[in-house]
Amino acid sequence: MNFRRIACLLAVCMVLLSSICLAEEHMEFVDANGSTGYYVDVDTIAPETIVENDAQRTLWNADVAVVRADLNRRYLYAMRFDPDKRTYQIFHSEVQRYDTKDVLQSSDTVEAPRAYASSSPMNEIVQFIISTASSSSNE
Repeated sequence: MNFRRIACLLAVCMVLLSSICLAEEHMEFVDANGSTGYYVDVDTIAPETIVENDAQRTLWNADVAVVRADLNRRYLYAMRFDPDKRTYQIFHSEVQRYDTKDVLQSSDTVEAPRAYASSSPMNEIVQFIISTASSSSNE
């Protein structure tokens, strides 16, 4: 009788834990710099076509996570990238404790676009987003 209870409890725990793991499987590793890791939520990658000076361009929206293992922090951002201008813009941000996912701070302040260098992790994120979108559209 105790064996069945333990087995049922174990099965329930496994189902709950697997659903938590599946919920985070969409975050894919992009790059690392020391104890900082960069991830993109591939389910949120979305192109946005704009017309500027009679020319059509594509901006890319995606949710990005920056994990600082040394600080036990995870920074989540809803971002828009402009590869032609090499800029990114943050629309929403959240700071979490990495181990518990407790939200420490949240902001819906839309920030001004910021430039990034070709050697920065942001450039790696943009290249990952574009290549992921290209490969998924070819499938």
